[in-house]
Amino acid sequence: MGRRALELGEHGEIEATPQVRDVAGKWKRAATARGADRWRARCYYRGYDGMVKEVSRFGATKRVALKAVENALVEMERGHAEMTSGTKLVAAGEMWLTQIRRTDSRLSARTVLDYSRTFARYIDADRSSVRGLTLTQANDPQRLRNFLQVVADKHGTGAAKISKSVLSGILNFAIENGILKLNALRQVRPVKAQTVKTSERDTTRALTRDEREAVMAYADKLARDESVNPRTRRKRETVADLVAFMAGTGVRINEARNLRWADVDLEAGSVHIRGTKTRASDRRLTLPGWLVDRMKDRAERFGDDGLVFSSPHHLSEPERVWDQSNSAKALASIIKDSGFRWATPHSFWRTVATLLDQAGVPIATIADQLGHTDPAMTASKYLGPDLMGDKPSVAEHL
Repeated sequence: MGRRALELGEHGEIEATPQVRDVAGKWKRAATARGADRWRARCYYRGYDGMVKEVSRFGATKRVALKAVENALVEMERGHAEMTSGTKLVAAGEMWLTQIRRTDSRLSARTVLDYSRTFARYIDADRSSVRGLTLTQANDPQRLRNFLQVVADKHGTGAAKISKSVLSGILNFAIENGILKLNALRQVRPVKAQTVKTSERDTTRALTRDEREAVMAYADKLARDESVNPRTRRKRETVADLVAFMAGTGVRINEARNLRWADVDLEAGSVHIRGTKTRASDRRLTLPGWLVDRMKDRAERFGDDGLVFSSPHHLSEPERVWDQSNSAKALASIIKDSGFRWATPHSFWRTVATLLDQAGVPIATIADQLGHTDPAMTASKYLGPDLMGDKPSVAEHL
């Protein structure tokens, strides 16, 4: 009986053979694997044009040669823009990532970054059980559940959760393109790690006013250290100012990183936060007096053009956005080293909300300060927002 014909985008079994050079210098099959000078791996692949061709690669070891062929097949699949049922999951994933990177995807830059990293780290990884599967093969509840369980057990429940979101996005994209009829992940319950990882972080806790002051004081102490090189000191000064700004406003780190001097009115003591996470995140805030003074000092030291917290590594480029990962790590390091290992940069958001609540500020006004669309997120759903109004009564409590 003859071999089954390959489907479009499908490849046959990958074979590897050991090779040695003969006396004429030509490569030939080695008698034993131990005596091989190199390995040759190959298979047949049917392209989307219907043509079958051989894919061959070489390596010093059998494993290297096999891996080279697998990578070549992945690249060939990615080079094909049309999606079919035989399209590999990772190729469809690249198409989906291209779509969500568009400005009209309505996803924040942070979400796109998290999805891209998760795709590369877990789905398109060397030992991923779904990497070599086609869309049709991957769209199987049992396979998806097993994959997510491995991710959860090795990397944590959170990693499995975001991996599920990415996979769901890819499969839904295939459905939108008429390739699949249903998303098998709808049949997969949320998976959890068998062993729960312990963490010092407490995302339900806020800093007290004294603790907030201690964090800012520690950041300022580092910024005043003249023994470090100018580049390090410049970064410390920017980190200290960023810590103070977030601690005094409760804005998200991305909102602070993208704040422009053109949106800062130091005379009125207000800033226009052009957030994109929700409708209410585009808002105007009144700054507390101590923060206005600090912002004036920053403007004098670094200028008032471009971004307020531009990359401290590129002093002559005020339009250069400070890398999200780098800035977040710098903030986390300050908080941790100042003695509050349980806290995170997000703790500033909760701290501002708590301080305002303790001062008797209306819940709806606190929701405006934090950029919540629905005041229900801050314990009320009855009072309307006032996003662009002046809030001097808020600033005096900060």
